[in-house]
Amino acid sequence: MQHTRRTWAWAGVLSCLAMLAGCGAIQHVPVNDDNSASVAVRASFHRRSAETNERYGSGIEVGYESYRARDTQTLAAGESISLDGGTVFGPSTLQHEARLRQGYVTYNHLLRFGPHFQLEPFVGLTRVNLRIRSDPGSGSTLLLLDEWRSGVLGGVTPRWCFNDWVAIEARLSYFDTGDWVHGKSYEAALVLSPVPNVSVRLGYSERYHDVETLGSGWSSEVNIRARGPLATLQLNF
Repeated sequence: MQHTRRTWAWAGVLSCLAMLAGCGAIQHVPVNDDNSASVAVRASFHRRSAETNERYGSGIEVGYESYRARDTQTLAAGESISLDGGTVFGPSTLQHEARLRQGYVTYNHLLRFGPHFQLEPFVGLTRVNLRIRSDPGSGSTLLLLDEWRSGVLGGVTPRWCFNDWVAIEARLSYFDTGDWVHGKSYEAALVLSPVPNVSVRLGYSERYHDVETLGSGWSSEVNIRARGPLATLQLNF
């Protein structure tokens, strides 16, 4: 009889543990936005040919870019999100807003292949700020994350120049800050140069940024997917 009671007691404990295992902090905070505009300003410095005044060879590029992404996440009863700003418990519908700002300085090399095609690989250092706010519908906004980190950046820009005023280009880049956030972006743009040394890039971008390790005691991952129009002011010296 005593053995039977112990068996039922252990069964009850295991049942409770199984129920608790299905609850608790969730491990995924998604922010997916298909209408997230991005803006940037860039300045590049290259040598110029004495005969044609065209830029070529090694150079330096400095820039700044930013975007916002918004999405909605639903927490079921018993689920929760634990981030730097505190813990949110379900049932709840969260309105997330993520903002990423990034400044950088890179070495790049402008390669020309004939009169039209150019290739511009780049590598350097970056400083990244990721800020995430969430509105749980209670009338107050929680600041879940607001961090600055440094890392490395690299990528390449292939470009086709129709003439001195119109070109099309793509830009592929990747950055990594070690054990915090990393990401990649893809851009396709029409490049208009109304005056010498000044260009306006208008097009479309896709950006993927992930926070995989938030530090000791942090349990949630953040995955951002931002797609939408882009606008860039490009200065060439």
